[in-house]
Amino acid sequence: MLVDPEEADSTEVRRHILVRELMTTVQQVGYAELGESDSDMQPSLSAMTAWDQYNKIAAHSDSATLLGQIPISTSSLLICELNFMRAPQNYHRRFENIVQVWDSCSAQGRPIASTAVFSMYLRALNMLGRHQMVLSKVARWCEPHDDKKRVLPISMMRQLILAYFCGNQPAKAMDLFFYIKSAPEYHQRITPHIYATVLRGLLQTKHLPNQDLYILVEDLLDLLTQPAYDAGPRTGMLNEILQASYKFDNIALMTYVFERFLARGIAINNTTLGIMLRSSCGSNSDVRDIHSLYKTIMASDLARVRMSEHVFATFITAFVRAERPDYALKVVYDLLAHECWNQGVWHLHELFAYYADTSMAARALDLFRLVDEDGVQMTWRVCTCVVSALSRGGQISEQFDPQSADIDTLLTMGAVYGSEGHADQALDVFTELNSRTTADPLVFALIAIKIHQMISTYAERTSTGFRFEPTSSGLRTEHELHMATSCLSTTMDKLFALDMCIHQDVFHHAISAFILARDNEKSQHTYDRMVQIKQMGPTSHTFNVLLRAAMRSWGVDAAFDMFEQLRANSGPVHSITANVLIHGLFEAQQPERALDVYAYLVGRPTPLVNHTGFTEFLTPVPCDTYTFALLIRGLVRADLVKEAAVVFEDAFSLLPQVPRQLLETFISALEEAGLFDVAAACLKRYSKRVECAQIEAEELKYMLAQANNAAPNCLPLSYFAYLPETSHDHE
Repeated sequence: MLVDPEEADSTEVRRHILVRELMTTVQQVGYAELGESDSDMQPSLSAMTAWDQYNKIAAHSDSATLLGQIPISTSSLLICELNFMRAPQNYHRRFENIVQVWDSCSAQGRPIASTAVFSMYLRALNMLGRHQMVLSKVARWCEPHDDKKRVLPISMMRQLILAYFCGNQPAKAMDLFFYIKSAPEYHQRITPHIYATVLRGLLQTKHLPNQDLYILVEDLLDLLTQPAYDAGPRTGMLNEILQASYKFDNIALMTYVFERFLARGIAINNTTLGIMLRSSCGSNSDVRDIHSLYKTIMASDLARVRMSEHVFATFITAFVRAERPDYALKVVYDLLAHECWNQGVWHLHELFAYYADTSMAARALDLFRLVDEDGVQMTWRVCTCVVSALSRGGQISEQFDPQSADIDTLLTMGAVYGSEGHADQALDVFTELNSRTTADPLVFALIAIKIHQMISTYAERTSTGFRFEPTSSGLRTEHELHMATSCLSTTMDKLFALDMCIHQDVFHHAISAFILARDNEKSQHTYDRMVQIKQMGPTSHTFNVLLRAAMRSWGVDAAFDMFEQLRANSGPVHSITANVLIHGLFEAQQPERALDVYAYLVGRPTPLVNHTGFTEFLTPVPCDTYTFALLIRGLVRADLVKEAAVVFEDAFSLLPQVPRQLLETFISALEEAGLFDVAAACLKRYSKRVECAQIEAEELKYMLAQANNAAPNCLPLSYFAYLPETSHDHE
């Protein structure tokens, strides 16, 4: 319920008075410096501010006298502030503080008489697990006073019920609850919190079957739907019961509560959806439960309006992993019709990937067309998934005629021919696609991917001395290679002539294919027009593609020269770009050059080896963990163990944190080289240091998160894992 502004102002005044009284007491014992911050009415005063002052008094040598000077009203107000404070980092500590203040007053012979404050004290005891003490305190409080029997307030009854449940006495808790429901003095004072406490206790003790719990839920709904409660408390109560049901693994009650609250017109929020998704869309969830939850949400206007792209994506992913693409497709249709859809396709990646893995070519193509009708720019992952699905699931037709076939048939046949090595037929299909008037992004993606694959295979075979036979699959002659590059060039010309948005990876594949075919003119021409016509500036991924292709086609020296040109032209050099070159240099058994590249990255000469290049050093480029892993493994294999150790030492000063996986990479490389004694020594020397570095990094991360109210982004853990024997594909 909303708080009256006058009441809010009164609360701030009470807080200020509380802190002022505590500070005055502190100043009386010589802590004058604390009074300097109390010159103004500060609205930011909190319970912890007051508690800090109380602690200073309690720590004084004359604390017994000083605590006696604090008015009972101030101690009561301090307990209230601690009870309602919102700081999560002090959530449990505050209950110990409440008990300390209460016990201090009692020990001085000045017990607090307020029943409301006593209820807060009982709550603190319950939260600290002192349930038997709650029962004894209540029994003592109920003793007759002035020959009058005391009547327990409803808040105290709630704490008594909680103590019975937590003390494994559910029968007594239920007897007390039924007494509250039947007693006239409590009939009009029972609150939803009583029901929530009972439901949580029954869930924890499993004292009653679900049928009895359903009755309690209906009684709670009758109470919540009264005009005295607005939307906030209703939704909060719903979330509390859902969370308890999830914690104690009662999914049946959880589903019933969610459906009944919606049916009674109680709104939900994002927290509600989060709890339901966590319980229903887990890795071990039954697909029927997921589908039932989805239908419940979509059938309610109150729930459907809360749906977002992330929630839709969660359901799509859950259905795909449960191997129910039909359910996932229904979610896609609902998403496209929902007002939250902002024409993004990232949430469809799982479904497209499933179609690709299961060779469902027709389904992948139909979904692509469905989304493409709205003019949405497809991601490169979607395009590659569709091409993969067409390649695996497409069927070759004997009556296929390229000139009379429609676009989708041409796409399917081109993908199948390209994947099965029928280069001639694939190029015929691609030529026919180039002749059609179409702005289909899938056409350009398919031709770029398949021709790149054919040229890449041809380049690999020629570099290894493969002997081509008339029956060999793929490109076999220089003439066929020229036909492939000409077809791809025609595709790029057509693409540059169209005013359409397309992913930059289409151009990356074309540039890489031309370099692999050693057609410098076409690669330069494509690169220039990508920058000038499409206004797509080169990125680190662009140069990564250039270096990888140049290294495979022209050799390490040419790639190294290209890297030097990037440096000379102040190009956007990235650690990933350098990683490709470092890996190639180690493969070419040139560890000295690899160290030169590393020296350039860190912005300073390295004393490890004599330099063969890079005499001038620019602004350092941040290295990543993969850079160090490549260097360490490569240097150990090149029998440069001392240099590998120096590079590992550098990681402590150049990386924000040294992950445990990097040390494991170092140790495993030494063991593979047979240097077991060195590996054991390095493990002993660096293990504790890596552990401390991780702790310091976590503390720094926490401090930054507190300052920025958001945790910094981190690379996935798999990025730091052991390096495989083969090279990583960064394209």
